[in-house]
Amino acid sequence: MNYTKRIFHILYIIILPTILLFVLIHFFLFPKIEETTDNKVRLDLKELRSRGYFVALTDKNSYSYYAYNGGIIGFQYDMLKKFSDYLKLPVKIIIENDYERAISLLQHGKCDIIAKNLTITNERKKRMKFTEPILQTTQVLVQRKRNVGSPNYISSILDLGGKTIHVKTNSSFHERLLSLSDEIGDSINIITNSTNGTETLIKKVALGLINYTVSDIQTAELNALYYPNLDVSLRVSLEQNMAWAVRDNTPVLLSNLNKWLKEFKGSSYFKSIFYKYFKSSVQVLAFNSEYASIRGNKISDFDNYIKEYSRIIDWDWRLLASLIYQESRFNPDLTSRMGAIGLMQLMPATAERFGIDSTSSYEDHIKAGVLLIKKLDLQLSKKVENAEERKKFIIAAYNVGIGHIFDAQALALKHGRNPQIWDKNVDYYLLNKSNPKYANDTLVRHGNIRGRETYAMVREVFERYEHYKNLYKK
Repeated sequence: MNYTKRIFHILYIIILPTILLFVLIHFFLFPKIEETTDNKVRLDLKELRSRGYFVALTDKNSYSYYAYNGGIIGFQYDMLKKFSDYLKLPVKIIIENDYERAISLLQHGKCDIIAKNLTITNERKKRMKFTEPILQTTQVLVQRKRNVGSPNYISSILDLGGKTIHVKTNSSFHERLLSLSDEIGDSINIITNSTNGTETLIKKVALGLINYTVSDIQTAELNALYYPNLDVSLRVSLEQNMAWAVRDNTPVLLSNLNKWLKEFKGSSYFKSIFYKYFKSSVQVLAFNSEYASIRGNKISDFDNYIKEYSRIIDWDWRLLASLIYQESRFNPDLTSRMGAIGLMQLMPATAERFGIDSTSSYEDHIKAGVLLIKKLDLQLSKKVENAEERKKFIIAAYNVGIGHIFDAQALALKHGRNPQIWDKNVDYYLLNKSNPKYANDTLVRHGNIRGRETYAMVREVFERYEHYKNLYKK
C-alpha cells in the first residue's frame, strides 16, 4: 500500500509541473487568435501592422496577376502595390481562383483582402464587406461570331431559352442566368464548372468546344482581342459595380481602403493601367508570348541552364532566375556603367577568376555566377548557420562584396541585433553603413558603402521569387 502511494506521489510531482508548463507555453507562446462570435478571425489594420504585412488574394489570369518576360504585372497587382505604398505596409499575394475557397481563406484569416473584380450582389454582401466600387461592368454572352446559316448565334436574350451555357461555379454569372430564366419564361441549361475559370471557358468557346459562356464585359472584350472569332456584343445584365472585399470585422482596414480608392480612381495612373490591361493591343503580345506565365512555365531563354546549375548550390531555380533578372533582365549582352558583363553581371576581374569574358557562352556565364555563389556560401556558412537565411546574405554579398557583409554583421552584434538574421538586423547596418556613426566604428574594416542599393536588391529578389513561386512550377 505504501509502495503504491509512493508511486502516485512521484507521478504527481512529475506530471503536475509538466501539465502546468504545457499550459503556460500554450497561452503565452502560442496565443489564440481572437475570433468573433461568427467564427471569423479578427485581424484589423492595427494587427496587420504588428504582423508586418497584409495578405491579398487574387486571380491568376491574363489581366489580374501574372509574369511576363520575368517581370510581375497585372491590373490587380499594380493596384495592390500602390495600396501597399499608401499603407507603408508590405503585401504578400496568394492565388485562389475558386470563389468559395477565397471566401473561406478570407474568413479564416489566411488573407485580408480579396483583390478581384468581384461583382457586388446582395447575397455576397451577407458574407463580406465590399470596398468602394472600382469598376462598373455588365455581363455579356460570349459566343462565336455569326456565320451564314449558323443555328448557334444568339442575337437576343429571349433566344437563351433551351440553350446550354457553361459558367464558373459560384459566380455572379450563374446567379444572373437563373434570374434570366425566370425573366424570359424559359429554362436555360446551366452547366457550372469548378475547375475552369472564366477565361478558360472563353477559350473553349473560341475553340468550338462549347457554344456559350458568360463574362464581365472587361474580361470578354480583352479576350476578344486574343480570339478574333468571338462575339461579346450581347449584354445579359444591367450595369453592375465591381469591388474588392474584406472581412466584415475590419472597419479600419476598410476605411483606409476606401479613402485610398476615392483618390486613386481619379488618378492618371489608374486610367493608364485600366487601358493597359483591358484595352491595349500590347496585352495581345503578352498573351501570346511563351514568356508569359499564363501560357506556360518558361521564364527566360536560359531556364534549362538555370535549372541545371541551381542544383550545384541547392537553390530553387526560381530564386536563381529572380537574381539573374535583377542583374541583367535576362539580357546576355548587357554591360553596366561599372563594367559588369553578361547575364550574371560579373565584374571583369571576377569573371576572369572564373575563366570567362564577354565572348564566353551564356551557359558559362551562368555557371561562373553560380560558382561565385557557391564560394560565398562557403565563406558565410560558419557565420550564418541557417541555409535558407544565408541566401539573403549571399545575394547581398554577390552585389556589394562579402567584406561589407562581415562589417554589417559585426555592427549588428555590437548593437544587440542578431548577426545571423538579415531582415531588421544585419540589413539595417548595411543600409546605414554610410552613416559616420557606424562607418567610423573600429569594427568596420572594409570602408564606407552606400548600402541602399544592396538593401533594396535583396528585398526585390526575394519578393520576385515569391511571385515566381506563385506563378511558375518548381
